[in-house]
Amino acid sequence: MPYQITKKEPIETSLKKILVLGIKDATSVLSLSRGLHREQFKQARKSLKKARAVLFLLRGAIPDEKFGEEEKTLRDLSRTFREVREAYVTEEVFQRFCNDNKNKVQDEDIKEITHFLVAKCAENVDKVFQKEKKLKEAIGLLTAAMERIPEIKIKGDIWESIEEAIRSIYSECAELGDFCQDSDDENTIIAWRKAVKFLHVELDFFEEGFSSEIKKWNRKLLELSDCLGEFQDLTMIQDQLDEGKKEIKNKKSLDEVVQLIKSRKKSLKKIAREIGREVFSQKPKAFMKQFSSATLQWFKAA
Repeated sequence: MPYQITKKEPIETSLKKILVLGIKDATSVLSLSRGLHREQFKQARKSLKKARAVLFLLRGAIPDEKFGEEEKTLRDLSRTFREVREAYVTEEVFQRFCNDNKNKVQDEDIKEITHFLVAKCAENVDKVFQKEKKLKEAIGLLTAAMERIPEIKIKGDIWESIEEAIRSIYSECAELGDFCQDSDDENTIIAWRKAVKFLHVELDFFEEGFSSEIKKWNRKLLELSDCLGEFQDLTMIQDQLDEGKKEIKNKKSLDEVVQLIKSRKKSLKKIAREIGREVFSQKPKAFMKQFSSATLQWFKAA
């Protein structure tokens, strides 16, 4: 697997390769720009996420100025990819939601809403690609970043850097999860999802060395990420429908759909809270002890 660390080479070499590969894949997609299928953009966005995750794993082992420069580049570019992703998935998310609720909504009733969202999707995609100058600048930034990677010098114990990065994001996930147990603030719930997703991306690099306990735990983490991801997508749809109140004439159907979305989001919050309590039941220090003894030691034995 190109995005996984193995025993076949030093950990430093593997991480640098993943960092370069993630940037390279994202650059390839931006170079093609318009005409790409949404799936290609999804894959490129995932590649960029993996590159950012590797950079954070190396944070404690590379000079601060190097980390700051590369992280800002990848973070800014990640926003561009997120805009593309959200523009593309609007129709997809709504159709999936309607299919899940086909006994409650009729195609004829939601036709106008669907047309509105499809038009909104096309409009948003066009907006992203109208930023051609921005995309060209992004290609230049990515290419330059890719060329700088081999120059990054690792200092100190790379395993300490990895452990600190994972402990830090685990702590953030646990803190946000605790807050979301009693809060309905949607921005915080979405922030929790982003942190959980990032933790999952970081941990997946080490999957080959997972113990059976960590594998089981990681599956629950992914379940939590998917649950929160659905909440985030439905919030995006709800926001767009709120913007379209004046344009959509069938107010009765619009109100029914919005109520169904709110009901599903309420259920998702309940599910996420239950999973979150289970997934983050351990203190960060205890989790890292379990993770390191089983996983990092496996790689150190290479």
